[in-house]
Amino acid sequence: MTNVLGLDHVSILVKDAERSAQFYRTLLGLEILPRPDLGFPGYWLDLGAEQSLHIMQLDNPNAGTVRPEHGGRDYHFALRVVSIESFKARLENEGIAYTQSRSGRKALFVKDPDENAFELFEFHS
Repeated sequence: MTNVLGLDHVSILVKDAERSAQFYRTLLGLEILPRPDLGFPGYWLDLGAEQSLHIMQLDNPNAGTVRPEHGGRDYHFALRVVSIESFKARLENEGIAYTQSRSGRKALFVKDPDENAFELFEFHS
């Protein structure tokens, strides 16, 4: 038996916290959560189910690293969504590149303005 209760949050590093928060809020419809003053800019965004995305404006420790083109072969987090079709339309409308999952699942991979990859995975319980 495990003592792990589940995922609480995912943290990403960005160059411009304001720009990144706007990207995730616009694309995913996420709301801002209260965040204490941590001494550096950032946001906490509500992913639902008491989970959050923490955006931290800090120097990138991986600067200069060549990242894979397909987000599925890179560091990434995955979000369960009702349907990826609505996100495809939104991404295409905004001119945001994405790649389909190579696993055959109904999933796609997106990169934010700082090259952080994330997956949108169509989930049915």
